Amino acid sequence: MPHSPMPMGAMPPTELHPFERIIVLVSCVLSFLGASLLVFTHALWPELRTRPRQLLLYLSLADLLSAASYFYGVLQDFEASSWDCVLQGALSTFSNTSSFFWTMAIALYLYITIVRGTPTGMGLLCFFHVMSWGVPLGITVAAVALKKIGYDASNVSVGWCWINLEAEDRILWMLLAGKLWELLAYVILPVLYILIKKHISRAKMTLLLACVTLVSAFGSSFQYGYNVSVINNPEVIMKNFYNQTYFNRMSNFMDSSFQTLLWSLTVSMFPLGGFFGSLMVGPLVNKCGRKGTLLVNNIFSIVPAILMGTSKVAKTFEVIILSRIIVGICAGLSSNVVPMYLGEMSPKNLRGATGVVPQLFITIGILAAQVLGLTKILGTIEGWPVLLGLTGIPAVVELLLLPFFPESPRYLLIQKGNEEQARQALRRLRGWDDVDDEIEEMRQEDQSEKLEGRLSVFNLCTFQALRWQLISIIIMMMGQQLSGINAVFYYTNNIFEPAGVNLNDVQYVTVGIGAVNVVMTCVAVLIIESLGRKLLLLAGFGICCVACAVLTVALNLQFTVWWMKYLSIVCVVAYVIGHAIGASPIPSVMITEMFLQSSRPAAFMVGGSVHWLSNFTVGLVFSYMQKGLGAYCFLVFSAICLATAIYIFFIVPETKGKTFMEINQIMAKRNKVELQMDKEELDDFQPAPETEKKKEGHAVSVL
Repeated sequence: MPHSPMPMGAMPPTELHPFERIIVLVSCVLSFLGASLLVFTHALWPELRTRPRQLLLYLSLADLLSAASYFYGVLQDFEASSWDCVLQGALSTFSNTSSFFWTMAIALYLYITIVRGTPTGMGLLCFFHVMSWGVPLGITVAAVALKKIGYDASNVSVGWCWINLEAEDRILWMLLAGKLWELLAYVILPVLYILIKKHISRAKMTLLLACVTLVSAFGSSFQYGYNVSVINNPEVIMKNFYNQTYFNRMSNFMDSSFQTLLWSLTVSMFPLGGFFGSLMVGPLVNKCGRKGTLLVNNIFSIVPAILMGTSKVAKTFEVIILSRIIVGICAGLSSNVVPMYLGEMSPKNLRGATGVVPQLFITIGILAAQVLGLTKILGTIEGWPVLLGLTGIPAVVELLLLPFFPESPRYLLIQKGNEEQARQALRRLRGWDDVDDEIEEMRQEDQSEKLEGRLSVFNLCTFQALRWQLISIIIMMMGQQLSGINAVFYYTNNIFEPAGVNLNDVQYVTVGIGAVNVVMTCVAVLIIESLGRKLLLLAGFGICCVACAVLTVALNLQFTVWWMKYLSIVCVVAYVIGHAIGASPIPSVMITEMFLQSSRPAAFMVGGSVHWLSNFTVGLVFSYMQKGLGAYCFLVFSAICLATAIYIFFIVPETKGKTFMEINQIMAKRNKVELQMDKEELDDFQPAPETEKKKEGHAVSVL
């Protein structure tokens, strides 16, 4: 139909082609028919009204509403936020959000039914109704009342209304009105799929183990990722705050070199704090335990969160710099202790998957900081203190929930000598009474290490039986950080601007790359137990090597060959994928698996120190490399990736599905030492007097 004159300042409508209209209409009809069939089936055959089909019915009702709203919307040529535009946008917002919630509800119900047994009573169903109808309704009513729903000029959807593009905080409302729940579904559904699949294959991922994995990873690992990127978007605003604060004190603005120095300190104090935190790992985990260390570590997050959140009110930038080193200590501890804690609690057939979860939450933390730091959300003059202070929320969550979960059974038995508590922890984690095999394996590990004693970092570096393990973790950790991951992110402006991306839109492209990072780390969680650690390491470093080499060529030819600028973007995405599936998540898993209980804390201290020092080194020298070598600096990173991959191929063993003792025996051959296992000593193993074993009468508590 002909368009009426467009109001001044209105967004020009995107032309809606007939084939687009036909595709949407066909999809609406198919969705309507499918949902109607389920509704009629439920009405006509009472014997089919089971609880799962009942949940599917509610999802079908939401899909019916969605199809109806899209069907009406695509037939209209909206040009302004008319009443029917708002109504259509509100209906589609409510129905789409409800569909995401009901989809997650069905998946959660299937998980509970398969793993825990069919739930009884109406409590769970009532909870699903409140969440899946109530939350979308609340969001929709708030959006309509605040006039956030309206004409979107077809920029986001194809020919209908959604979030009004005139709203200043439209990005936030786009997230609340659908995209946030869609991303959440993409994360939760694969996790529940993994849990169900592992349960069916007798891997026994219990609800307790899943919960402790998620709580510790969110409370600790998430903060590492969040604080890596939280100051990137508000950099200019924070520099202005530094300058204005200095002016209020000294009556003149600071010179550019001093401002650059202060900002460099703000950035570099985080990895320096991470290095100090890594040095604290051994003493703390041996004294306080793995869980106890994570609880203590929350102090290093909550205190700086309060200081950074109030820095603007207090008119001081010094506390931001101080807080960055404190929160760096938190990251240094969490990046080592969480993989150690989860690796020691997980069965051998789940150890890789749970070991990658901390890296997954690091990437989620990076993405969360990128999204919240957008100039339309908290990357503003008023919002940046809140952005910095949000890092304390995961710490509070962990501080409240983690005390209800067990300590590492290996720590309890081998280091504390408390077999009874170790058995109780294992029974809760595994969901069954018979944990004798794992207790026996821990005894073997304990007897194997009695001659070693608890190893310090110095002893570890001089101990022949662990020589190749130590060299391997140093090589892998150096390769992880020196492979150029931070440099690739730093170079995004130079890569995306020639490809036609507006400078103001680079922040959204960065968010997109962060989302790719999260998705591919989820993939690593899914495939690590089937493909193994070594293959993922080789694939990851190999992809990064090729991507850096091709990126060098593409950057040098981007102004002479028109398609090279697009090849540069492909190389960046490929590099991120390679790093996410291998180089980023696997080295920490390997540290857990290649060392036994007495040497593991010292190994994490070494690995963590190498990690943070390499991180600090890249940040320190990359600007000089960029000035001296230009795009050729990526050849250096390509060579490092290649060297790391070659070392892994020839030296690092596959550890998938093996016990710690089996891995230790493999490495003993390479170290040319012989393990002595005295069977009589194993038979005579005695737990601490207060923990005399009780073989009968123990009930299993999953939570």
